[in-house]
Formats: sequence, structure tokens, C-alpha cells
Amino acid sequence: MWINFEQSLGQRLNTEQLNTEQKKAKNLRSKGAAIVRGVAGSGKSLVLRNRVEKLAQDYDDILVLSYNRFMNSWLKSQFKTSNLSVECKTFHQWAYQKLKYRYDYDPDEVVRLARKCDRQYQAILIDEGQDFYDEWFQALVAVLEPKTESLFIVYDNTQSVYGQFHRRQSNWTWKNLNINIPGGRSQVFDLNYRNSPEILELAWHFIQPALTAAEMKVEKRERDETGKIIHTPSIGSIIEPRKKLSRSSGIKPLLLETYYEALPNKIAYEVQAALNSHAESSIGILVHPQAQDLKQEISNELTELKIKHHAPENSQARDSNVVHRPYVIVDSWNALKGVEFDAVIIAGVDSLVEYARDSEPSFEDYAGLYTAMTRARDHLVMLYETKDSVVDLLESCLNLPDRLDGE
Repeated sequence: MWINFEQSLGQRLNTEQLNTEQKKAKNLRSKGAAIVRGVAGSGKSLVLRNRVEKLAQDYDDILVLSYNRFMNSWLKSQFKTSNLSVECKTFHQWAYQKLKYRYDYDPDEVVRLARKCDRQYQAILIDEGQDFYDEWFQALVAVLEPKTESLFIVYDNTQSVYGQFHRRQSNWTWKNLNINIPGGRSQVFDLNYRNSPEILELAWHFIQPALTAAEMKVEKRERDETGKIIHTPSIGSIIEPRKKLSRSSGIKPLLLETYYEALPNKIAYEVQAALNSHAESSIGILVHPQAQDLKQEISNELTELKIKHHAPENSQARDSNVVHRPYVIVDSWNALKGVEFDAVIIAGVDSLVEYARDSEPSFEDYAGLYTAMTRARDHLVMLYETKDSVVDLLESCLNLPDRLDGE
């Protein structure tokens, strides 16, 4: 049995209370730009949601943008629950509806269209900022009310799966985009709440070689004996996460060899067994963005077992909230960026090499798999058929000693 939820129920993460640092970011004064750099699972989107509630006390015209549809649907559901009237879209939806800009246009065109637009937002908030093009930020600055300059961006360059290589370099600053971040308005969240320590340690070990190869500087947010911050990573650095020790159930991630032909059927039966252990649970079955056939085969097997699930066939089908339990979803790990599950099954970690453009996975490929791992709260199962460099790396990472600081 791959997943037994009875083993992790005592550690299941349910809280949405903000800690001191998150409250500080939420309560920054309304005027001016602010940045939150946070590791995976550190509550960036939760803070953004609460920041909207704060800004709504001062402003009426607020725009909230994300990169992917699942994240956008979660934000919409949160605003609806709080009775907040804000414009909430993916960037592509907003740019098409407001500017008549299509995703296949030259990126410079969106800036030109935005500068012709009369719309002025009093505040703009951006989730998943690491995946926004420079031109998107420039377009948004063009439609932001100059009297407020209220721009709030949250991001994590470790999860940069859509390029923006230049913004992952230590010499890059937001001033390059004419975005001025005053002192005290750049916040860092380094404590990971979502993942069990076992999952976070594996994911962090795994992404290290890719960070090194991409020459991305990694820094800790250092504290003294009293807990006072004595060093904050520079704006272009990757932040080393800290783990939440109380999240541990002692459950190690699994790396299992499974023949491709048997994979969909095996996954379906294991999902059924997992839900039998605790039905009110969420399970994400994540595949490579190019493995659409495998996604459909897994969905077919789940249907055979009458397991309710969601396997979107197109982008529009992703306009739904997949956070609340119970939920089973089958989709690419890029599409599920920002979402979290009690358990994650990654179908085909060897697909990184299989689908690599130049036979060797790029940083974005490794970041995609890292992002997939960090969707898992308590249970992580990784499947492969062919032994390759990625599988070898995962095997070695599973046997490495812990390296992250804990709280």
C-alpha cells in the first residue's frame, strides 16, 4: 500500500493563521510597491489573499493576477467567501479581455496596448510572479494608478518553470523594470509549512545540482540565538527553506519502479486503497506536461473503478477549485503549480530525460519536478520505468543526511 492516510492524520495541516512575518507583509501601508519572496509552501498565496482584504479597506479598484488557472480559481473562491469584489484573472485572461492581447503575440505588444489603455487600477497584486514576463510587469505598471503605486508581488525563483532566466541571476533587480521597492517592503518567507520535513529534504537535495548548474546563488536567512534576523538573502538569491519539524509523520517518500503498461491500473488501485484509509483526503496524480496520453490512460482507469476525479482536457477545464477535500486530480505538474494535496503520485519521474529537448533536462525541467514534489503535504510517491540520470539522482537524494534547518 503506497499511501495510508491513517499514518498522517495526526499531522495533517489545517491552519490558515498568519505568523508574525506574514502579518507584517499583509499590513504594509497601502501605497507603494512590495515584494514577498517565499519558499514553496511558505504561505505566499495565503498572504496575498489577506493582503487583498487589507487593501479593500482603502481601494475599490483592485486587480489580482496569477499565472495558472487552478491558482486563479482558488483565489476567486477565497474572495467570494470573504465577499470581496475584486477583479481576479490569469494574466492571459486579463490581457485578452482588457487589451485584446493574445498569448501568441510579441510580448512587446502587450506593453504598447497597455499604455494606450485608460484603465487605472488603484492596486495590483501578482501571484506566481516568477513566471511573468518582464513585458507583463511593464504593462501592469502602465495601468496602475500613479498616485498609489500599490503593486504587491509574490514569487519563488526555485519554481521558475517557464523561463525568465535573467531574473534568476544575482545581479538582477526590480529597478530594471522601473519598479521601486522601498526599504522595509521586501519580505522573505523561508519557513515551509506545507511539506513534511521528509518531503522537503528530498526536494531540496534534488534541486541543488540544477541550482548550481544554473549559477543561482543560494542563501540562508540567518538568525542569532534569540531568533533575531541577522542576514537576509539578497534580492537575486534563492532562499534556502527551513522545515517545520512538527509536520513530520515519519513517512519517507517512495521511489518505485513500475512498468509503463501496468502504471495506470496500478495507480488507480492505489488511489482507491488510499481513499479507503481516509476518504476526506486530496490526491494529486502529476504527469509531465507532455505526457497527455498517460494522463488520459490514468483517468480511464480511475473511471473504471468509479473514483471521482478531474482530468482536464484543456485550459478552460482548469477553471475549478481543487483545494478542498475530497479531491483527486490528474494533470501536468506545471498546471498544478500553486496547488497542494495530502498525497502526490508523480507518474514518470524518468520522463524528464525522455522529453528533454537536448537529451539533458534544463533548469526549467528540474524546477518542474521540484515543484511537483512540493505539492505533497504528507505522502509522496514517485514512479519510473527506466533507470536514468534523474532516477539515479533521486535514489542518492533519498539516502543523503538532512541538511535543512528546522523550527
